[in-house]
Amino acid sequence: MPFVKKMQSNLPTLGVFVPCDPRIDENSRKRAFNIGKMTAELLAKRLTMPDGNPPNVFYCSHLVDSESTADSGAGEFKDAGADALIVVPDTWFFPGKSALALTAHFPPTLPLACVGGNNAPKPGVVGIDALVGAYAQTGRLCPMVIGNMPETGMNPEFDEKTQDEIADLGFAMMTSAALKGKRYLSVDTDSMQMETALNHVHAARRFFGLESTRESMKIFADMLQKKGGYDPKELEELRSWVLEVKFKDRIFPNTEELMESKAPVYTQKIKPPPLSEGDKKKLEEGLALYLIIRNAMKDINAIAGGWTSQLAWGSDRRGIPLSTADIAESLFNSTEDHTGKKTVIPFATENDIQGLLTMIAYCYLSGGKPPLFMDFRKVYEPWEIEKNAKELKLDLASYKNENWMKRGFIDGNNSGSASLDYADEAYLFKAIEYYFPGLGFSVGFVSPKGISGMAGRMAYSDLSGMFTMVQDEVQSVEIPPLLRERCCHASNYSWPHTFLTFEHVPSSLAKVGIPANHFHMITHMPRRRWQHFSDYNLILNYHWENTPEYMDGMDRPLPMLWRMNGGEIKAKMLMK
Repeated sequence: MPFVKKMQSNLPTLGVFVPCDPRIDENSRKRAFNIGKMTAELLAKRLTMPDGNPPNVFYCSHLVDSESTADSGAGEFKDAGADALIVVPDTWFFPGKSALALTAHFPPTLPLACVGGNNAPKPGVVGIDALVGAYAQTGRLCPMVIGNMPETGMNPEFDEKTQDEIADLGFAMMTSAALKGKRYLSVDTDSMQMETALNHVHAARRFFGLESTRESMKIFADMLQKKGGYDPKELEELRSWVLEVKFKDRIFPNTEELMESKAPVYTQKIKPPPLSEGDKKKLEEGLALYLIIRNAMKDINAIAGGWTSQLAWGSDRRGIPLSTADIAESLFNSTEDHTGKKTVIPFATENDIQGLLTMIAYCYLSGGKPPLFMDFRKVYEPWEIEKNAKELKLDLASYKNENWMKRGFIDGNNSGSASLDYADEAYLFKAIEYYFPGLGFSVGFVSPKGISGMAGRMAYSDLSGMFTMVQDEVQSVEIPPLLRERCCHASNYSWPHTFLTFEHVPSSLAKVGIPANHFHMITHMPRRRWQHFSDYNLILNYHWENTPEYMDGMDRPLPMLWRMNGGEIKAKMLMK
């Protein structure tokens, strides 16, 4: 069977086939087949799952140019377990006898796409347009990429731009298929009773195919108290890595003192006092919790999770407050722990499952990059930057051309789920007792400048019964040390800070545009890749005020089905 690489049963499978005109000459037939095989190889090379493996990519062993070859091709894809299909024509073909006949063997919900070159000889473009138009008339989504390649030759390659477009579309198809039947762990209620953090059990199943396992915190509290659910030897290894490697000489048990004195820990070398026996016990409690949750997730094959540190677990004095899960949350979202390099597991603080759905999609669409969980804590508009600088007697003349001076910046600041990958140097700070009487330790850092990506959040509305994504390209910025210390102390100093500037949205608008108290960042995920994924999963996309409807090279062209049915929003609502 023509898999590009050895088939693995636990991975999604993308199928590639080539429709063709039965009258065409032999060399053109060979060229067309070669293009299909090369497209399959491109997908296997460019696409990666979060664990680093490529998806299975299978290409049909023959051209599809008749009803019989369509039926045999469909049989091959069924045997291969195809979860999505990509049509790659190079010549004209009769849609009803080839591609339409093959895909009729599969449910209309199966992700489908059509890609090819903009070629004049024995033209494939008219075939792409005819096929996609036919699917659109039947109400089926089939996005297309019409790129560029040599019009002659037996082994023409798509140019780099086209390869990128095909890879983005492939990532969207892979992610849509990969999430079906996966599950996440949701522990306890939505923290602080945030309606924006509800566990959308039915909507997650309907739009993403994701299942959830809902657990009470009691089982985890019992395991922690009984010192069960983990290997004591591994806890020793984790503790040693934390104390002697990752956070060596950067663990502060005197957080309240630092806050009161406004100590500049992030900009000056300050030696922390030694940990007391009580501090060590609380640190170990938080590390044991990481292992307990990790093992519980392994037992149910969960790909992600959410946890409620506030109220029931760590801050309600009617019970017995336990150590905050902040360290655990950060480790889940990071690419390393005491075991070395590891796969990222998206994990949401405060059991913000709505936010977790964003993080899961971001992680898969980026090939496993770590998502950053943040509060949309404070927006600094240009006038407020100037005001703070004046009070600090800080000359900003040398920064006048910086984007953050022109557009402002956001302080992304939250105690949990902050991936260590967004820090050059990370610290541990003891929890503030009045806020977390269960104590424990939280990660703290200031992200370096120059981290580029997307930042946003999906929201859900009962009015439409749908999710909507609000996002934009962002970049982390570096502000002068004095201003940095003031901004960090203005919010929660001991929690991670990532100062971000939106590329296309001024801070004055961004501050009223995020639909919850949390938002999330990811790297290596182009906007159009998200847009393709949102099309397959019927997620609406918010369009920011005063920004172009379409930017070439950044946005995907609107699928024909959306064009024929009143635009993206109206068409998706019709399909819901």
